[in-house]
Amino acid sequence: MGVDVERVRPRLRGDVYVMRVPEGAYIRSNLGGSILKGASTYEFVQRIAPMLDGTRTLGELCAVVPESSRAAAAKMIMLLLAKGYVKNVLDDRPHTLSDELAATYAANISFIEYFTDSPELRFETYRDGPVVLTGSGPLLQALANSQLRAGVRTVPLAPFGESPFDRDRVQEHLEASRALDPEQRIVDLEADVERLDLLAADATMVLHVADRPMVERARRLPGAAVAAGAAFAQTVVAGDEAWIGPVIAGNGDPTAWESAWRRLSALAPDLVGADLRDHPEVAPSGFLRGPTVALVANQLCFAAFRQLTGIDGGPGNDGGTGADAGRRSDHLVRFDLESLETSKHAFLPHPLARPVVPDDPARLAALTTAAPVGDEELARRAVDFVDPRTGVLAEVTERDHEQLPLFVSEVVVSDPVGLAGGPFAVHGCGETVVESRQRAVRRAFERYAAVMVDARKGDRLHGLDVLTGEPVAVDAAQVFPARTVASGDDWAAAVRAAVVAAANDAVGAALSTATGPLPLLDLDTAELTPRAERYRKLLAIVEESFEVHDLSGLLGLPTFAFTTPAGTVAHVSDLDVAAALEQGLERTLLAYQARATEQPAYAPAPVPELPPHLRATAAPERAAAPRSVTLEEAVAGLTREGGRVVAVPLDHDAAVAGACPFVVRAVVLHG
Repeated sequence: MGVDVERVRPRLRGDVYVMRVPEGAYIRSNLGGSILKGASTYEFVQRIAPMLDGTRTLGELCAVVPESSRAAAAKMIMLLLAKGYVKNVLDDRPHTLSDELAATYAANISFIEYFTDSPELRFETYRDGPVVLTGSGPLLQALANSQLRAGVRTVPLAPFGESPFDRDRVQEHLEASRALDPEQRIVDLEADVERLDLLAADATMVLHVADRPMVERARRLPGAAVAAGAAFAQTVVAGDEAWIGPVIAGNGDPTAWESAWRRLSALAPDLVGADLRDHPEVAPSGFLRGPTVALVANQLCFAAFRQLTGIDGGPGNDGGTGADAGRRSDHLVRFDLESLETSKHAFLPHPLARPVVPDDPARLAALTTAAPVGDEELARRAVDFVDPRTGVLAEVTERDHEQLPLFVSEVVVSDPVGLAGGPFAVHGCGETVVESRQRAVRRAFERYAAVMVDARKGDRLHGLDVLTGEPVAVDAAQVFPARTVASGDDWAAAVRAAVVAAANDAVGAALSTATGPLPLLDLDTAELTPRAERYRKLLAIVEESFEVHDLSGLLGLPTFAFTTPAGTVAHVSDLDVAAALEQGLERTLLAYQARATEQPAYAPAPVPELPPHLRATAAPERAAAPRSVTLEEAVAGLTREGGRVVAVPLDHDAAVAGACPFVVRAVVLHG
């Protein structure tokens, strides 16, 4: 037979069904279905199925089959094993679960078996481990019922007082459950908000439910559970939504729930509980009643069942000592109390939920040699940061924006610490939708980093002198919130872009000191990139008149003001003249598109108006394009009165900085 018959102990899965069909037998389980051909196949499978109970090896099974049928029986069993309808339970660990209990909870055991081994032992471990239930109101009552129905022997209950808790109703649940499982009981615990550690003592897991935003308690409970070596999960209701999870292992990250809630609040700052405080005064949702309460509780109970039986990589897999024992789920489940719809929402650690990481100047050396991250790679990485409710970025979309002559994409960015006044949209444009999306994503990461400040890092942050590479400490107030910010494919490109951004930020101040007309640039004599030429032709096609004034003499690097009859639409700077002109023509075209379609959302950011008295108009005042400059010359223009320019990485969110490492603010230190 080509197999060691004593090393196979076959057991038919509990979800297997066999039906007669003209070809023979149709066999089906949750894994799928198959047709086994043969006139007598159906009868043959039906005869051997009762023997496939996992109590005998393949050799022992064949020994009790007539000799003439042994080869066929062995072949059929191995075929069923290969297709997954039969499991080899030879290595399943022993258990002491009685036959009566195994029959009572056969469905639960079969579910475990679908995912992993030793299902009886895993269920027995789950049943005997104390899972403490705490919270308040009907949700806690329903959770107790769910746990009893799931098969736990003892249900420790610790109700808090913000919502009425009906102990008589819970007793009714217990009596109904004891009709099938007489060993079940409920133990009352004291719920003391000042001694949450007592709730987790000796528990294998703590489950918490709150029918209103008891956020401070929800933040503290995971730490108490993990400190006691207990797993943790909870459901918190805010408005008409219940948020379930994440499941935190006994040696997992106790800050996971706070990270999730902070991410949620960063995209919904009006959410009750966004202030991270308890709100017992808030009335529960009017939709949290009847069967809906049980559905929410069942979701949490099911998450605990999966964790404690090892289905989701919990301690059931290896006794809690393996590599997966500390793994936590990185998502919340949203349950809409009105529609009963559920959705899964991934989240990343939030810096303020975790211990502070001091600002370390040693990281700067690694940045200067780090591998480049181009636009295509950054867009690919951004996928992990997008979620409509708990993401760093809520969505990447074109909405209903006009897509001619330029493609326009939009990204909604979360407000991680409240500096931006709520989530905000950024836009990117380009000649293709791929380009507009990539630009929008890069801009989104830049703007997020500009408002993500961890004040716990202190009053001094470290950067590198742009010219010497020397580490320099800078006042944090000069860095955050960052009005001007830039990024690049690598550190050098990011520093270059940040210096240009800092120079461009000084245009308004420079204009206030200008005295004479600024030269009118003759584009016919300027060297334009192919893209810039296309933009110029498009502006001619739409009959958008514009002028370009040369401001380079004010700042020490190529800088231009683009004006139209509607006003000044752009100030652009760059070390390279052609690059600056391309950017200016693109913004002029985008400004026209936004104005013509009455879609101001994606129009270029307003810039100081170029006063009429500074606009040269006579032909003799037209000038050829200035020359390009070096980085050193640009820095010299920013430090004419002495000082230095320091490039400070905006990396206070480690997860975001890992994906987009080269986001920089150039700080000009005078003196």
